Amino acid sequence: MSNSPLKIAYITGDCSTLGTYFRWHNIAMGLVSMGHAVHVYCVDNSDAPVARQENRDGVIYHISKSAKGKSLFGTINHPVTSLNRIFDDFQQCDIVHVFQPFLSVYLPWKFNFRKKARITFFDWDDLWVDAERDREKKNFKAGWDYKLKGYFERKIPSISKHMTVCSKLLKTLAIERGAKQVDIVPNGFWEYDVPAKAVAREKLGLQKDAVYVGFMGRTGFELHWAFKAFEISLSKGANIRFALCGPTADIMDGLSDQVKNNLDYLGSLTPADTRYFAAAIDLGLLPLMKTDFNESRFPIKFAEYLAANLPVLCSEVGEVNEYGKKYPWVIKAGVSEEDWIKHFESTVQLLAEGKLVPVNREVVLNDLSWEGISKQVERIYLEAAEV
Repeated sequence: MSNSPLKIAYITGDCSTLGTYFRWHNIAMGLVSMGHAVHVYCVDNSDAPVARQENRDGVIYHISKSAKGKSLFGTINHPVTSLNRIFDDFQQCDIVHVFQPFLSVYLPWKFNFRKKARITFFDWDDLWVDAERDREKKNFKAGWDYKLKGYFERKIPSISKHMTVCSKLLKTLAIERGAKQVDIVPNGFWEYDVPAKAVAREKLGLQKDAVYVGFMGRTGFELHWAFKAFEISLSKGANIRFALCGPTADIMDGLSDQVKNNLDYLGSLTPADTRYFAAAIDLGLLPLMKTDFNESRFPIKFAEYLAANLPVLCSEVGEVNEYGKKYPWVIKAGVSEEDWIKHFESTVQLLAEGKLVPVNREVVLNDLSWEGISKQVERIYLEAAEV
């Protein structure tokens, strides 16, 4: 088997190109480039679902219809959709890899895929039941999702012989919950030619000669830390601007005129344009509160900042802190809002003086390239197959 291409099936809850997609799709791309066949079985989460097959970067997507009632149940934990997936025409494969603790992946895995695959894996890359955004929503859909995610987070490790996770915390929890073999697989980036700063700024409409700090990403629970630190620095005479993409516009509600006048909000950018965003700014921001949720994650923006040779001001939380300990171009910013504000001010001063340590991209590529990560996953699959 080690000398033959693998037939690999990934089971996912939906076909969205956001969120966890970057993880399974980029690993799949890397495996395909090595000669393996990867088929992703997912569910259409649009309002007018049509069963179809798509080729995305060489990865074959089998997209099933979702059942009616998404406004009540959503897509990933819809009971009818999940039951229907048991009867989908899944192909025989060597490896099946299940992503995320959802009903819509658990049922087809348990009652269909496990009969057609030699080896099964489960990937876990968020501690879902610790996400405050789920806890705060007071409606049936949010409660239904929250209960099922929590149930499967507890249950799946106990029946998974092989697991991949993105952090030490999730590895510890998986083993405590009964998983037999757990490997940490980080999130990364593909190597590309970084656009010149002037070109990137012109494309995005940013000021040509300003010094920019910036944040990108949809998860911005601690973004108010960055706004507060930015306002304090402005009040002390710092000559900087703040570039922002990813969060919805209401994230700016309540900001002072001083902050708004020095803020460039770019809305939601395509993955291609986020490369220009990272190339256009001078310092990437990654504020993280010390919670189990953040300790469990590996925010993709961390790798995307570094991919553009961008120094990062990063809280000392979670898996990214493990890399921050050895990367001098990652500025450590503590674990609290008070820490963040203090380190923001001193880092902005170093930035103005040109004293930040430049990124060694070759070192980062060695650790966090999707090419290398995909080779790691291939080794994990082959070792499992030989046992």
